[in-house]
Amino acid sequence: MSDRDKELAALMLQLTGLDLHSADGRAGVGALLREIETKAPGTLARLRTACAARGATAH
Repeated sequence: MSDRDKELAALMLQLTGLDLHSADGRAGVGALLREIETKAPGTLARLRTACAARGATAH
């Protein structure tokens, strides 16, 4: 795994601990998502597509 991949994985793991019910948590999510997209353009679109595909096949 490359250093960039490790850094992106660490950023994504930080998303799991944020409280989306608070303004600070929502701001934190936005900041992390922007940072992820800046470091690896297209990542969020690929994740969205993968989640949609899994949702379509889940029963």
